[in-house]
Amino acid sequence: MTRVLPCSNSRKPFPSQVLLLPGIPLTPSLIPRQSWKEGSDCCSWDGITCDIETGNVIGLDLSNSLLYGTIYSNNPLFLLHHLQKLDLSCNDFNNSHVSPQFGQFLNLTYLNLSTSNFVGELPSEISYLSGLVSLDLSWNYDLRLQNTYFKKLVQNLTQLEELDLSLANMSLVVPSSLMNMSSSLTSLKLEYRQLQGKFLDISHLFELTLLFLSGNDHLIVETAYFKKLVQKLTQLQELDLSGVNMSWVIPSSLMNLSFSLTSLKLSESHLQGKFPNISHLSKLVSLDLSHNNFIGQIPSSLGSFKELCSLDLAYNNFNGEIPFSFGNLKQLDTLSLYSNNPSGQIPSSLGSLKKLSSLYLSNNNFNGEIPSSFENLKQLDTLDLYNNNLSVQIPFSLGSF
Repeated sequence: MTRVLPCSNSRKPFPSQVLLLPGIPLTPSLIPRQSWKEGSDCCSWDGITCDIETGNVIGLDLSNSLLYGTIYSNNPLFLLHHLQKLDLSCNDFNNSHVSPQFGQFLNLTYLNLSTSNFVGELPSEISYLSGLVSLDLSWNYDLRLQNTYFKKLVQNLTQLEELDLSLANMSLVVPSSLMNMSSSLTSLKLEYRQLQGKFLDISHLFELTLLFLSGNDHLIVETAYFKKLVQKLTQLQELDLSGVNMSWVIPSSLMNLSFSLTSLKLSESHLQGKFPNISHLSKLVSLDLSHNNFIGQIPSSLGSFKELCSLDLAYNNFNGEIPFSFGNLKQLDTLSLYSNNPSGQIPSSLGSLKKLSSLYLSNNNFNGEIPSSFENLKQLDTLDLYNNNLSVQIPFSLGSF
């Protein structure tokens, strides 16, 4: 599975001269932004937030600022003792270690060091930040978490609501440690972390609204546990188990998923059998069931998701015709049905999906003609009908796209 890095380098480099916060020099290892002008009030500078009453700097946002170099323990950054929010994400700290000095920011509620090329072991001092509500260390490929330190982390950060450790190296962490995570968590992202063995019981995290575990292809989920998980996590809005081994899960278990779900991604999850009726998930905006082994007809109930923007059923063994009810998906932007076994004609009702920009129907058994109603798809920029049994007659109306 392909993942896009959550950063873009759209900003221009900033001047590297030394500028001053009140009494606090920022060295070239922390390059200021263009609005940082010597002699002006630093509280008006881009990325800086000050306490209205005291004037202390309580927020520093230098995300995606093309910073480069090492942050040493004696960096003036660590003199900002009143910081409550610190965002250094999407920079390049050149394979440097996370300094133990970060543990001195005892007022921090938000810390984001994601996608910034930090390496080595995460210092245990991070566990001192007991007031953290949000911690993001994701997309630092060579950042390692020791089991002892991780235990301290999850035991001490009792206020934590958002945790993202995607792609961090946790191969030395005992999976049972995850069971001690704060019950206040609302967002948990542990993607591509090489988790293995049976899926852990995290049903105590009943406040979760977002759970991303994709890319852990050695993680096994069994039916009994999955049923417990979906019954307890009634607040879930986004669930991504793509790549997790769910071959033991009975598809009918999906009928117990929270009705509050807006995004469900189960791609490459080894699911098999007939797909159940999940029409109770009326709030779905995105549904990805691709690369599994679902059989039988494509459920017509999928046409009831009026808010659906993306539907991916590619690489399964669905057969029969595309349900005419798919014409009800008026918000649909992307529809992928390629590499299945459906037959019959492409329903003309698809021509009513006026917001559709991508339609993938290749490697199937469709016959007949391309529906003339496709002339209504004015937003379409990708149309893939390769390897079907369609008539060679291409509608003249396609020339107007």
